[in-house]
Amino acid sequence: MPQTLVSFDHKLSRLTWQSLGDQVMGGQSDGALIHSEEGVGLFHGTVRLDNGGGFASVKADFPEPVDASGFAGIELLALGDGKTYKIGLRNSTDRRSIVYQHAFTPGTEEWSRIRLQFSEFIPTWRGKTVTDEAPLNLSHLASVSLFVSGRQAGEFRLRMQDWRLMQ
Repeated sequence: MPQTLVSFDHKLSRLTWQSLGDQVMGGQSDGALIHSEEGVGLFHGTVRLDNGGGFASVKADFPEPVDASGFAGIELLALGDGKTYKIGLRNSTDRRSIVYQHAFTPGTEEWSRIRLQFSEFIPTWRGKTVTDEAPLNLSHLASVSLFVSGRQAGEFRLRMQDWRLMQ
């Protein structure tokens, strides 16, 4: 039975999303995630390259750590704008901790079924791959993030339905 990891139904969601953009390094990008009554999440904003910028993200901490050890990954339906996005998972709520990322590029004309295997999430620190880090601890997922990076300048718009844990 699939288990919902992230719900975009504003009545069911237990997550509070915080915007974390490139302002930390002088950039001027912005991004936000909003929920709808139909259960669709919208990650939107603008990536600006001025002042060394180039990414926008949102992060939410789980109220309690999630044990996903019995699952193989995350599945969601997404409708994109041609840009590549990344989902990030952390074993800590500290935003300075290692984030395990997986990139995906959803279709722009119709909803795409995105399946991200946990074994393919890559450990990163400030956007750079870390080679000597332990694998993601699936029994203690503490926070989740969504990124648009790689200097993909301009407005972005990603629509998503609930993220479910898949077998």
